[in-house]
Amino acid sequence: MNKNKNCIVYLIRASEKDVSEFIKSVHSLENYFLNNNSCDILCFHEANLKPHIDKIKKEIKTKLNFFEIEFSLPDFYENFDIPEFFPHPTHGNGPLAWGHPGFSMGYRHMCRFFTGEIYKQPQLGKYDYYMRMDTDSFILGPVNYDVFCYMKQNNKKYGYIARAVQHDNPKVIEGLWGTSSKWYEKNDTLCIRSPSQIPEGMMYYTNFEIGDIKWFRNSTYMDYYHFLDKEGGMLTKRWGDAPIRFLALNMFMPDHNKYPIYDIPYQHGAKYNT
Repeated sequence: MNKNKNCIVYLIRASEKDVSEFIKSVHSLENYFLNNNSCDILCFHEANLKPHIDKIKKEIKTKLNFFEIEFSLPDFYENFDIPEFFPHPTHGNGPLAWGHPGFSMGYRHMCRFFTGEIYKQPQLGKYDYYMRMDTDSFILGPVNYDVFCYMKQNNKKYGYIARAVQHDNPKVIEGLWGTSSKWYEKNDTLCIRSPSQIPEGMMYYTNFEIGDIKWFRNSTYMDYYHFLDKEGGMLTKRWGDAPIRFLALNMFMPDHNKYPIYDIPYQHGAKYNT
């Protein structure tokens, strides 16, 4: 009988680069994290990952649980003009062949998934906490305590890398704070802060987080997510999950329920290293 009450969640794209990085990411968990943290690893993916799964399983000793998903949109998105690529704020933009066409639909689907659709996945229903990792997320050194147990014992609902709270680019949060203020005007009694009291553009960065699944599913969070979803900004303007999460947690969650993490050596991508 499976006694694990917590899970690690990945969303894996079907590219050689992502698959290679994912294998390295799980190896970093095996080396530094899983010895003291008992949890299942859930791998969400689209159908086109299937040719890669056998290779992944051969490279990784730890049991992986694969779940196929399909990125689809509610009918109300038909009312929006959604660009194939949303301009990148710093890299310049041009045809796909140039290498910097902007943020693809797949990228924006990923942002929408981690903003709210993740909490709808039935596979999460049997767990207390999830830890989100990206395929290019790496644990760099030993984590010598049970992070999930610590959070539960201390009534922590959300954990994040403390040194990585920073500003997102203004071009990819355009309208997010103002739209959230529209929601707040009708729901202020549910909040402990208004968007105007939350620094604009701030986010919990690093593509790592630990969350209490029941809190996200059962709190005001999902109502707020559905409101933002119907505004269309996640696909038309590339609102990311990180600044949306920062807004929501600071509107709804008391500070004593948050866990700023200083003791997990972590790297995201090639550059962010705590």
